[in-house]
Amino acid sequence: MQSGTTVLCVDDDPDHLELTATMLERASDAIDVITARSGADGLERLEVGDVECIVSDYEMPGMDGLEFLEGVRAREPDVPFVLFTGRDPDAVAREAIEAGATDYLRKGAGTGQYAVLANRIEHAVERRRAERARREHTRDLERYRTLVETAGDPMYVLDEHGRCLIANEALGEFVDQDPADLVGEELRKFVDDDAYEEGAAALAALQETGKRRTKIEFAVDRSDEDGGEDVRIGEVHIARLTDDDGAYAGSANVIRDVTDRTMRERTLERYERVVELAPTALFILDENGVITWFNDEFVASYEEDADELRGTSFPDLVDRGYYDEAVIDRYATHVRQLLSSSNDRERAIYQVEFYLSNGDTRIHDVHTELLPLENGQFSGTIHAIRDVTRRHRSQRQLERQNERLEQFASIVSHDLRNPLNVAEGHLELHAESCADAADLDPVRRSHERMGELIEELLSLAREGDTVGETNAVSLRALVRDAWQNVETGDARLEADVEGTIVADEGRVRELFENLFRNSVEHAGDHSDGTDGRLTLSVGLMGTASNDGADTPSGWYVADDGPGLPDDESIFEFGYTTREDGTGLGLAIVAEIVEAHGWSIDAAESADGGARFDVRDVTFLE
Repeated sequence: MQSGTTVLCVDDDPDHLELTATMLERASDAIDVITARSGADGLERLEVGDVECIVSDYEMPGMDGLEFLEGVRAREPDVPFVLFTGRDPDAVAREAIEAGATDYLRKGAGTGQYAVLANRIEHAVERRRAERARREHTRDLERYRTLVETAGDPMYVLDEHGRCLIANEALGEFVDQDPADLVGEELRKFVDDDAYEEGAAALAALQETGKRRTKIEFAVDRSDEDGGEDVRIGEVHIARLTDDDGAYAGSANVIRDVTDRTMRERTLERYERVVELAPTALFILDENGVITWFNDEFVASYEEDADELRGTSFPDLVDRGYYDEAVIDRYATHVRQLLSSSNDRERAIYQVEFYLSNGDTRIHDVHTELLPLENGQFSGTIHAIRDVTRRHRSQRQLERQNERLEQFASIVSHDLRNPLNVAEGHLELHAESCADAADLDPVRRSHERMGELIEELLSLAREGDTVGETNAVSLRALVRDAWQNVETGDARLEADVEGTIVADEGRVRELFENLFRNSVEHAGDHSDGTDGRLTLSVGLMGTASNDGADTPSGWYVADDGPGLPDDESIFEFGYTTREDGTGLGLAIVAEIVEAHGWSIDAAESADGGARFDVRDVTFLE
């Protein structure tokens, strides 16, 4: 028994009271006795003292022992009460026990009785203390259980064997199971093997190191059988529990659902990785123009390493010769425009020149955006830089080529067409005086061929692979007009091309004219038709749509002529199989197709002739 156990002794006989007090304290070092000479006095002492046991006589004037017991029980229902009296036990023992007395001892001769009394006192106090501790433990457990049950976070308690003692509703929702089914089960009941092993390892580490707490993350797969994916990620805070001897007694566990946070972190990590590996130079300037962040591509542009660039102000880069001073003013102007209340742009786009120490000048496209304002104040800018030097130089080269083509077109138009006109004029005069004008037909055909060659050269030089204004155009009308514009002889056309496309009408008409002319010129007398006439077919090609119907995706032009050569270079400039051919017709067709974003293939037709398929064409509904 713990020391300092206060015992209240009540007896109206002062001599016996003093003897009892002395003998009890002598019998046990743990007992401290306080005394009262009446029941009323005892009740007063009970109010002010921390009394853990009462020893009372039975026969006392004014208030006997049983009446005193009744008053005690009204104040302290569970304090041990020992009736110590000289009365016959059969007369009062039953009545005393029924009234709530803890024990009964009859006074006798000798001092041995006091050792018995002290022993009974100690046992009664120990039982009371144990019962109080049990009730307090029960109350604490109920409070903790209530706390766990009502907590928003998933919580559970495991015993020393890893079995679940308590599981709240939030845990059931988190693992998608009834919490009642989890009690008595091991942790692996609601987590996968990897998470179970990780949790077991964390608990073992707590036991080995003596630490009180740790945390781990684990995933719970709540995906259903219908294929709906639902994986939750929990951060488990684990607290080691011990018994009175400090031995491991289990763990208390609280789960924080960190699914959203983890997904955001993973997405951010992916974005950061993408930014780091992006082929575009990216960097951030703070409100003072100091470089605070950049990716690897930005560093690769400079003749310095990352440590030398980090913390550098942009004016310092100007001083080092990478940019001219005008860039600073342009940057400030763009920032003011982006900050302006009248501005509706999200970014400024401009070009700057970037100078290297070897004398090379690069052209950079710069995209500048504002960082989010901090308390309404400017906080800096983020920049994306792309080296467009090659594109810039290509544009310059293309411009020079276009200038040369224009000069070439002028030469063809003026310096070649004028002499041809003179030659044609003299031919007509000579034909009037010639006895047999048929002799001049070869010259006339040569003039005509020269004229065709000039027109095709002009078309190629002035239009090239460009497309002018596009409109909705009837494919049937284009085919009809192109057929009428070509010398087709006795060839015939079979066309079934209902549909409307968006295209440059003149250029697509030219495409059909060249295909028709190519078929007619290469057919000669080689038609496989039963009547010896060349037949050209124009039709649509379809692509299966989602609803199973066919929608046009292009058209074909086919003939029953001699077919195509095995050479795959028929669309190249200058390629021809005829001695009088220019090699420009199919090349112009390919240019027109490419300029519209379409594609073209050549193959043998069903009748053994040539077939040209134009694909990737968008038809209007």
